[in-house]
Amino acid sequence: MKNIVILYAGSKMNYAFDKIFNEKSAFERALLWAKNSGEKIIVFTCSENHNYIEEIRSKLTEENFLNSNNFEIIEKNQWTNLDLSKTISESCKKNNADFALFAWADLPFLNQKLTDELVKMHVDYMAEYTFADGFPYGITPEVIDGGCANILASLSESVQKNVGEKLASRDGLFAIMKGDINSFEIETLVAEKDYRLLRFEFECSSKINFVACKNLFEKIGGDEAKIGEPYELCDIAESSLEIQKTIPAFYNIQISSKYNHKSIYNPIYKIEKYSEMLKSAGDMDFESFKALVKKINDFSQKAVVSLSCWGEPLLNPKFLDFAKEVLNYENLTLLVETDGICLTEEIAKNLADFNGRIDWIILLDSMDKNQYSQIHNCSTEDFDKAVASVMILEKYFPHHVYPQMTRMKMNENNLESFFRFWKEPSSPSQGELIIQKYDKFCAELSDEKSADLSPLVRNACWHLRRDFVVLADGSVPLCRDLSFGEILGNAFKEELPLVWAKIDSFLQEHLNKNYSEKCRMCDEYYTFNF
Repeated sequence: MKNIVILYAGSKMNYAFDKIFNEKSAFERALLWAKNSGEKIIVFTCSENHNYIEEIRSKLTEENFLNSNNFEIIEKNQWTNLDLSKTISESCKKNNADFALFAWADLPFLNQKLTDELVKMHVDYMAEYTFADGFPYGITPEVIDGGCANILASLSESVQKNVGEKLASRDGLFAIMKGDINSFEIETLVAEKDYRLLRFEFECSSKINFVACKNLFEKIGGDEAKIGEPYELCDIAESSLEIQKTIPAFYNIQISSKYNHKSIYNPIYKIEKYSEMLKSAGDMDFESFKALVKKINDFSQKAVVSLSCWGEPLLNPKFLDFAKEVLNYENLTLLVETDGICLTEEIAKNLADFNGRIDWIILLDSMDKNQYSQIHNCSTEDFDKAVASVMILEKYFPHHVYPQMTRMKMNENNLESFFRFWKEPSSPSQGELIIQKYDKFCAELSDEKSADLSPLVRNACWHLRRDFVVLADGSVPLCRDLSFGEILGNAFKEELPLVWAKIDSFLQEHLNKNYSEKCRMCDEYYTFNF
């Protein structure tokens, strides 16, 4: 059976053309894989990437690596999931190909052995769509039948129009298929070992993943034999600090040290040393914050910034200035966790232009006013204000507003009603909600969990790998749960990479299965922010 290989470079690739893999880029490595995997290579691109690709094509054609007859570039200004499926179908038909191997063009570790297994499975079982499960993203392509791609295009124009109109995404084909998944013949190559919990994404569009790919390549000394063995490569990544932890993805910042409520799950009001620290913290200085956000943008380039660490952010009189400062940087997004009491329509309107870049979490914790009052030590009127804040925000930030319930013994009887009400598309949040686990703060609080959700095998803490906490005075603790313990440095006075590197020794202990006394008592290690 004849097949073609399609590499997608139709959106911003960022680091795909950086030559850091033995003088080759991720795109060139993907081309090498493509040349060994199909009879023709087709690159879907956009104007932003076109010159890079043309330059590489000319060079590789001169070197007789590529045959101009077996290489094609298809360019569109913008690719949607509909465009993607439609053009795959058209390309298969034009080249008399039965199926296409499809992968994004910024994947440096595409594996030939797994590709061959996928193709054999696809052909032997006459599948319409074949993929691998359990491996890190970026090691295997998708295999899609030409006729199947045509069906997906039709679905994208009809019942799956909402998915088809979205910009092309890495899971775009499967997202369309999910709408009528039982109608397709799907085969799955399942990994012998499940690597999904590691959340590895070996792609080069973001700095955090590019650095992981770069570090992994350097870790193995560019050994192609090791790259060719997928399990060996993944096991090396699993045990390596420099691949597990690259740059921060989530910045949790304290801009206010005040709260409207003395909530029962907030250790600030339960533990004397926390209370004393909070009293002396004050609010963050805005000019210091501005400098910090620039540092964050320079270091991470893309990250989520929360303004809700240890305080109600809307109690900071300059809240709007803080929020807009983050959103001035196009690759930073904002998270606001609030009780909603101070939220006004004016605040929502002021930020409405940033719809899609702000997520709001409203602390509700119950469907019952009286229970809400007991949890937050407040009047029942505050419950109405909190619910009203959801409705105000949803007007300006649809599907980015999340009523949250921290699940505890005290409100377990309310869990089902909370879920059922807010999950309805007709609810004030249009079906969005969060059920949050209870945090006992390294046993500083009593254990009020109503269910133990911890994994059977402990993993290295996600927060040490991805989170960067900054208190009002610029102090950087090891993590949020240990905010008033060991301080690693000061984000206002020191360079962020230097402070971030101080976490390495603690994380290495986790990778070695050695945990400090506090870490042993913590069960936040498996929770994941961004």
